Amino acid sequence: MPGLGQDRSTARFAPERPFPATFNASGITIPVGIRDLSVNGAQIEHAQSIRPATQGRLSIDSVELNVPAIVIWSRLAAVDRYRSGLRIDDQLDVVAAAIRELLRRGLVAKGTDTLRRKQQALLEREQAIARQVSGTAPVQGGPSTEQITLIRHGRERLQSHPEEAIKWYHRARVTASEDQVRMAGSGRVNREDVLAVWEYLERSVDLRHIVRALESSTAS
Repeated sequence: MPGLGQDRSTARFAPERPFPATFNASGITIPVGIRDLSVNGAQIEHAQSIRPATQGRLSIDSVELNVPAIVIWSRLAAVDRYRSGLRIDDQLDVVAAAIRELLRRGLVAKGTDTLRRKQQALLEREQAIARQVSGTAPVQGGPSTEQITLIRHGRERLQSHPEEAIKWYHRARVTASEDQVRMAGSGRVNREDVLAVWEYLERSVDLRHIVRALESSTAS
């Protein structure tokens, strides 16, 4: 089926309403609802907060899916309700098979890249508003411990899979503004590496944080 498999397609498959799954981390099983699913990621909603950079396993019993995943971003969406983005890097063939089965049962429908871009833009606006409301500017104090973990995870992944690094870089370069491109090249780290990690992390971490974290990692 086109769009599924090891090509790390960005196609998203969304249900009419979130269906049940679990995220298991550090021996704790958290009930979640799947809002959308792709070969290399998922968006979930849940009542219990989950910190970014948390590693665990995403399980969907109805299609026998149980794969490792890492939390890329998480935010409060409503009172006592959170939404989080997961990155899936391994067992992509298993995820693809699960998506095909969900499609066969009519439980999900294929989304569009346009929808994904709108969702990403909405997320970025909400994150900017949240920073203004809280009066904090994360870039002033440098990346948090969770962000450093995510950046290092992304860098290690892309260093071991250079063909993926090229794809993520080109994907970022197509839609990045000139200011973002200049920011990515503002440090001593290769601009292409910064943009690739930024896109791999679904642009959930400020570019300046990525530059600083990669510079620190290279210097150490």
